[in-house]
Amino acid sequence: MYEVRRFDLENPWVYVFTNVVVWVVVVSTIQTVLFDGGLTGAVIRGTGGGFVCGITMLYLRKKDWF
Repeated sequence: MYEVRRFDLENPWVYVFTNVVVWVVVVSTIQTVLFDGGLTGAVIRGTGGGFVCGITMLYLRKKDWF
């Protein structure tokens, strides 16, 4: 009756996008709540960190390190 869609992290685009979103949320929350920083800078740092971390993890997965 209902079609169930799986959230598949094997897709590299979905994996990197999810990584970026998590980094943006975490960095923005930490910077604005704990350090009273600007939200724009936190989003930029989170996007950069999430993208770099996502690409690095994909590379390490491909080389069977994880």
